[in-house]
Amino acid sequence: MSLTQALNTAISGLNTAQSRIAITSSNISNVNTAGYSKKIAGQETLTLDGIGAGSQVADIYRNVNEGLVRELRVDLGKAGREEARFEFFQRVQTLFGTPQSTAAISQRINDLADAFEQLGVTPDQNSPRIEAIESAIQVMESFEKLSSQLQDMRDDIDDQITDEVNSANSLLSEIADLNTGIIRLKNLGQPTTELQDQRDQKLNELAKIIDITTFTRSDGSMVIYSANGANTLLDRTPSELTFTQTAGFEPGTGGSGISLGGTDITDTLRTGTLKGLFEMRDSEIPALNDQINELAGELRDAINEEHNKGTAFPPPANLSGNRTVATSDPLTATGAFRVAALDADGNLVATDSYADITLPTTPATVQGIITAINSSDAGTYLTASLVDNKLVIEGQNGNRVAINELDSQITTSDGRQQGMSHYFGLNDFIATAKSADTITSAPQSSSTTAIGATASSFTITAGSGVLVGGITVNYTATDTLENIRDSIRTALQGAGMTAAAAEETAFLVEDGDRFRLVIDYTANITINDSGTLATKIGFTEDQPNLAGNMNVAPAIQNDPSRIVRGQMNADTYATSTAVVDPNSAIPNLGPLVPPPLNYTLTVSGDFTDVNITYDSNTSLQDIADSINNSATLTDNNITAAVVFDSQIGGYKLNVVDADGDAFYFSDSGLPNADALTTVIGLGINFGVHEGDNSSALAISNAFERSDINFEAAGGLSGERTSLTDYAAGIVATAATKTQVAESSFEFQSNLVTDLSVRIQNEAGVNLDEEMSDLIIFQRAYTASAQVISTVEDMFDALLNAV
Repeated sequence: MSLTQALNTAISGLNTAQSRIAITSSNISNVNTAGYSKKIAGQETLTLDGIGAGSQVADIYRNVNEGLVRELRVDLGKAGREEARFEFFQRVQTLFGTPQSTAAISQRINDLADAFEQLGVTPDQNSPRIEAIESAIQVMESFEKLSSQLQDMRDDIDDQITDEVNSANSLLSEIADLNTGIIRLKNLGQPTTELQDQRDQKLNELAKIIDITTFTRSDGSMVIYSANGANTLLDRTPSELTFTQTAGFEPGTGGSGISLGGTDITDTLRTGTLKGLFEMRDSEIPALNDQINELAGELRDAINEEHNKGTAFPPPANLSGNRTVATSDPLTATGAFRVAALDADGNLVATDSYADITLPTTPATVQGIITAINSSDAGTYLTASLVDNKLVIEGQNGNRVAINELDSQITTSDGRQQGMSHYFGLNDFIATAKSADTITSAPQSSSTTAIGATASSFTITAGSGVLVGGITVNYTATDTLENIRDSIRTALQGAGMTAAAAEETAFLVEDGDRFRLVIDYTANITINDSGTLATKIGFTEDQPNLAGNMNVAPAIQNDPSRIVRGQMNADTYATSTAVVDPNSAIPNLGPLVPPPLNYTLTVSGDFTDVNITYDSNTSLQDIADSINNSATLTDNNITAAVVFDSQIGGYKLNVVDADGDAFYFSDSGLPNADALTTVIGLGINFGVHEGDNSSALAISNAFERSDINFEAAGGLSGERTSLTDYAAGIVATAATKTQVAESSFEFQSNLVTDLSVRIQNEAGVNLDEEMSDLIIFQRAYTASAQVISTVEDMFDALLNAV
């Protein structure tokens, strides 16, 4: 080996040691730099014509475990999803409160129950009335707050989705630039490790936002996919994610999704913050709203059901309904209701100032009821009319008005049955807009999945337009929500509606990630289903925004005395005409004309009708015995007694329900003068007693009922329970979901931390190792320098010898 060769070899060793010292220096200086991976310079022998000529630095590479990195990115996406869910569930928890919180909706309802309980004990005092109103207002405000702030959260989520999409697009652009830099350096034979570190950092940030998989080409560039290869996010150039924010959320509405190249890819997301945000916006929060809506509706109905059975004291001058109706609206109704004109002391204005109206009327419409009231005996003392499309019953000449629903049942458009006053909202405590011109289904998870209802049909009728005659819609077990919508449209067109109008009448709306079928018409409609479809999809006239639109009736807020206390008398009856001998035939009682005929006195109530036949030979005692010998009536504690009344100078008949339950008489002999009720004057002799607190107690007892039928809503299964228990269940469910979200987030965060530690242990800089390497490289550098010095001395000796 020549001296020149030795010199060159030493120089190569010097350069190699210098390069490795530089790399070691870089490792040491970046020991605390996030995302920095240890760089390792390979070293190889330098040969010339097969002869060793020293050494050189080979490729510089990173000490990175790609398998662990891929696993980390998967867990980063899962952690991102759980973090987004936990953040908003924490807000839900704050909004709903804990089961022990005094501000929780369950506690507010408990407070309302306590207020009504006190009102039931002292209904004549003003303070309990005001307390009941204020407690009810707090409950209504809680419902409104829950409803509105849940929608505010959806707005906030939309803002976050926008930010995350923008971040993802920026990261994709930055990764694309890094790809370009890596390709350029690789073509120049330069190290690319620093750019790879930067790219890995960007990829980790992206993986937290949206689930990604990657593929590295031979030129060093990386291709990025989402949803396990379903969507290409970056291939040479980035594909832009687009998202349009919703202007404002309302209960029952949906928001837009993420698009890639014009295609919505929201449903393909598996992990990442975007997945968690969409789940909260479109699934979890709408489900919570469904639960609140269900509770609000049942609370309203439970209170209003009892409030409409009673009357205030003194009775009000008028009763004004909450339901928007038209005179032509058809009604499906049975039973009877009582309407009466009373004075300020609760007494009948006259013996004939009340009337029992039998349902259905002729015609069986809203106008039929108005006509029946105005043409009855009571019509002389009060009037019924529509004012602003709402039923109003008003006393004349200062008279007061009271109603007893008796056994009246009017079927709502969605199949519920309510008493006459409850149906029209004449005496509602909780006021809501009641209308049947828009019918909405419960949210369905899919619009294209078979509903599974037994094959049958339903009819849709209305009082005006093409639905006057009604349309029939057939369905099968395999029909989807879209099929039902299309079948309704077809039937509407068959009845004479244009295709465009039919599309505006029956349509689907998105509610988060669910779908609702809506039937929107220009008049109140009724749906009668002979099968199970209406029940399965939950047709209802209540809208998804019900909870945010309830309040204590303004008339009650302005006048607390309008809170009901007792009931219009329907449990105590007496005769007003004296009978001298109770065991002899009642004088003038018919029928008298042969052939022999019988009239029928029917006793009706919340039991099977009891018919009592009578003729011209029937005595007062016969009537009493017939009542007392009826097992149906005695089982319901209805008894009759013949008593002497000195004020009327003879015997009279008293009939009483000992339980205070309503019942009433109808006489087939009417309107003939020889009918029993006319001859002996059988009827009520008072309206409402001041000391009657039965209705106030009934409202209080409504909170103790454990048989209220709550429909399945928002992940809560249908059940029969009490208002307070269901409310507590909602609060507990929200608390449980928050705990689960927190636990899942902590679990995924710990996984990310563990993987990061494992990666850092392999790829991170170890100062002890670097210092050890530095000593080795320093010695190698010194040795190479010594060789150069030695060769230099040899060259000098050689030159001196010459």
